[in-house]
Amino acid sequence: MQTEKVLSIEFLGAAKTVTGSRTRITYGGKNFLVDCGLFQGPSKIRQKNWQEFSEPENLSALILTHAHIDHTGYIPKIVKEGFSAPIYCSAATAELCRIMLLDSAHLQEEDAYFINKRGKSKHKPALPLYTERDAQKALEYFKPVKKKEWIELTPGLSFRLIRSGHILGSTFVQLSYEVGNGVRLLTFSGDLGNDRQRVIKGPEQILETDYLVLESTYGDRIHPKEDVKSELADIINKTYDRGGVVVIPAFAVGRTQELLYIIRVLEEEGKIPQVPVYVDSPMANDSTDIYLKFPDELRLHVENGKMERPLCSHCFKEVRSADDSMMLCMKDGPFIDISAAGMLTGGRILHHLKARLPDPRNSLVFVGYQAEETKGRLLQKGLPKIRIHKEVVDVEAKIYTISSLSAHADSQQIIDWVESIEKKPRKIFLNHGELPALNSLKYRLQTELDLQVQIAEEGVKYVLE
Repeated sequence: MQTEKVLSIEFLGAAKTVTGSRTRITYGGKNFLVDCGLFQGPSKIRQKNWQEFSEPENLSALILTHAHIDHTGYIPKIVKEGFSAPIYCSAATAELCRIMLLDSAHLQEEDAYFINKRGKSKHKPALPLYTERDAQKALEYFKPVKKKEWIELTPGLSFRLIRSGHILGSTFVQLSYEVGNGVRLLTFSGDLGNDRQRVIKGPEQILETDYLVLESTYGDRIHPKEDVKSELADIINKTYDRGGVVVIPAFAVGRTQELLYIIRVLEEEGKIPQVPVYVDSPMANDSTDIYLKFPDELRLHVENGKMERPLCSHCFKEVRSADDSMMLCMKDGPFIDISAAGMLTGGRILHHLKARLPDPRNSLVFVGYQAEETKGRLLQKGLPKIRIHKEVVDVEAKIYTISSLSAHADSQQIIDWVESIEKKPRKIFLNHGELPALNSLKYRLQTELDLQVQIAEEGVKYVLE
């Protein structure tokens, strides 16, 4: 008896929140997953990473939109629990994941060691979510594919990847599936980029889709149109004059490279001094090298393995070892310190904040989205004290936010991209956003474009035909 060809989707994460992107697709009796990310942010959200994943061994394939950890960081855990199917993605995403998943595993092990050493865990001993060995095993299943080429997943169901312009290698995932009365298209936006980035190319337009799973991170706001260069130059110059340190939490892939490019331009234009720039993130430093391998994704011209303007300042310093990172925390300014993680969810940036926040000469600059209840969002709201590693830290440093540096499309850019689709979707599912952003974008899509919109609910199965 032939299995009925009906396609359904179920959101296992990134539903009414901005992390943990995972969507299960069921078709022809088989299960597939689009993205497989970690939940990040406050403890009650992160605890969901420890929940058992239902039957990972029954997944027939995993397709990734891009390499950010909130879209890929759960992969080693499901591999540890039995997943052993192909992981499809762009070539650049595969390269970046090789760095990012091993780094994520290292941080998991490091955090467990640190907690056990201090005896500050309810669990004896505290264990990492997964290990570097698990991450290494996961990398064996990666299968890079070319963009725009249709790949069959199972009879009647195929997918292709289309550039989304969010970070290097990021793509839309478009599925084509047969139903009783024809063929339908389902598109996952992943994280939709914008066309204002200076290093990578912007998102491509798509001609048609019957259903669209659309991110809504900035669904309730418009990025400021101020000149990013002038904003950043003003902050750097003021902090430099005070003898302070400019601390910038930045995602290791995407935001860090964009920042390094802008700082280089400002130096060459004489708008800032050639101040030392430290990138305290081995992952960010390794990721920057990968950019040279994919010149077709870049706006910048690459010749003989060199960019027209290198992604580094004139006085650029890599920080790799943990000891050198701790030494940097004790170093006097002026200098610029770019470190991960971008939403202050862990990593080396927390040590830098403990050292720099109490000093009014210093500046903390947010250049990316800060999820609700994260330390970053609390600092943006003007919290006078904050807890880091169980210690209360005074906040005396100047706090800035440069929203227009975001690699996400804002509300208007999302609307413009959807409006450019020639054959409009029958229905849009909104995910990867907090409730105010979801509600705002839903209203705009309904009233301005007359589209049917559903806010994704976690654990609910939606049948698309």
